[in-house]
Amino acid sequence: MINFYIKILFLLRPIFLRLGVNFEQLAAIVEVKLKMDNRRARFNQWNKKQSESNGTFFLTLGLYFLMASAFSVFIYFSASITAVYSLVFAMMMFMLAMTLITDFSAVILDSNDNAVLLPRPIDDRTLLIARITHILMYLLSMMLALAIPFMVVTMLKYGVLVAISFLIISLLSLILIVFLTNIFYLVLMQFTSEERLRNVINSFQIVLTFIFMGGYRLVARLVNIEALMNGVDTKVQWWHFLVPPIWMGNSMNTIIKHEFDSTKFLFLFLTLTVPFMVVFLVNNVFSGVFNQKIAGMDIAKRQEKTPNKVAEKGLAETLSSIFTGTSMERGAFEFVWKITSRDRKFKLRIYPSLAYLLIYPIFMIGTGRNEGSFQQQIEHLRESTGMGIVVIYLCGTVLLTIRSQISQSEDFKAAWLYELAPISRPGEILSGSLRAIMVKFLLPITILLSIVLSIIWGVDLLDDLLFGMLTITNLDLLLSIGMSNELPFSTEIKKNGGGSFIRNMAYVFLAGTIGIIHYFMMQVPYVIGVFMLIQLALALFLFKKYREVGWEKVRME
Repeated sequence: MINFYIKILFLLRPIFLRLGVNFEQLAAIVEVKLKMDNRRARFNQWNKKQSESNGTFFLTLGLYFLMASAFSVFIYFSASITAVYSLVFAMMMFMLAMTLITDFSAVILDSNDNAVLLPRPIDDRTLLIARITHILMYLLSMMLALAIPFMVVTMLKYGVLVAISFLIISLLSLILIVFLTNIFYLVLMQFTSEERLRNVINSFQIVLTFIFMGGYRLVARLVNIEALMNGVDTKVQWWHFLVPPIWMGNSMNTIIKHEFDSTKFLFLFLTLTVPFMVVFLVNNVFSGVFNQKIAGMDIAKRQEKTPNKVAEKGLAETLSSIFTGTSMERGAFEFVWKITSRDRKFKLRIYPSLAYLLIYPIFMIGTGRNEGSFQQQIEHLRESTGMGIVVIYLCGTVLLTIRSQISQSEDFKAAWLYELAPISRPGEILSGSLRAIMVKFLLPITILLSIVLSIIWGVDLLDDLLFGMLTITNLDLLLSIGMSNELPFSTEIKKNGGGSFIRNMAYVFLAGTIGIIHYFMMQVPYVIGVFMLIQLALALFLFKKYREVGWEKVRME
């Protein structure tokens, strides 16, 4: 796979030379980064086979391919070229942008290689383009997995030349997304000090998630079934020129129909030029300060304050005394609570994903599109309590997201302290960690969700919310007791996916199945209340069993 990427890199050598990049240095840096990615995966979990860790990445590509294949049917049957291709490019750009923000931002802002690269005679432009090219190698694979089904259907319906045009525009959309995201980061670096950048960058990523998610949903709401099936194109508005997927949809319309006017020419001009303008800005305007800012992120030290008096009891200590039962649980609770608050790179991995999980149900609630006023859409939602159940279980997957990341850390080698300390039952650490996650993340989401559900469906759905959250908690406990576990921050960060894929899939499948059963149970009065008490008793019993988990159920590196 690495050789394939490097061959592509050498095919693009003239372009890199035109950018003023030292191509030999860039190729060497990218090749080493790709090899390090492979070696990092190869030695995960006691030298397990590399295919096990890399398999998740290829499985992701396969899922993208299947999803695009299912969606590509719309291209064949749709009579509106602009509408369907605007949706296609919106979906592709959204998927790529979310992957870039949630999975590769840590790579963009990674400073681990500064000690090796900065003392070398490598200019800032080459270093920045090497970072971006490294990410583009992975995103290119994802883009092709999404684009190939659409390209095949386009070729069958409109011919080879149109299919090639679609592929070229898809590549331009990838360039636009990657470099536009980097411009946002670089502009932020220009006006933010190194000290504050560490804290601001996480909030900014969540804002970017809102922007990309909102843009994706905006395009979807602009296109209706009538436009897709009957060829009724939406009238061009001034703000269409601010939405890149609409540029590209109109450009495909121009290429297929060969119809040119001033508006269509402007859309085509934006599609073909804006990605290169963005590359020019990154390469010539922002590259000079990028590496100094990245270096400063790790050079800047937090000022250590010498306390004049004994520190007062903090929030973590207060909550741990309420929600834990043993001293070991209390220590694990406080440890996880504080690390998740202070570890910048942990927040960089988690918070954008949490934003995505919380935004998506909100947009699901608004699927009424433009049918009537906002009040009428709310009234329509009140008639469908099933949507409320879907929102409950989707928000509950926050627990799955945090649990899949809580064991990972850059300082995982320090986990030898777990084995050195006199810990007879590591289940107490696991239980304290889970309690901290539930109190810090799941409890606030449950409170927020209770307010939203009460506004839309009334307080009658609150018992369903508690039942759903107890169900998700019990599922997590059952899977944790029955399968192997990892102690908090004891394993290496898995950039291409983790080893908990089977557990996650089982979690999602069981939660979905119980959600369906939940929907039918709520049709019978008092059933949810009775089973909620049973769920609560089961949760207390499972927490007790989880606390008793021994070393034979713990996996460490």
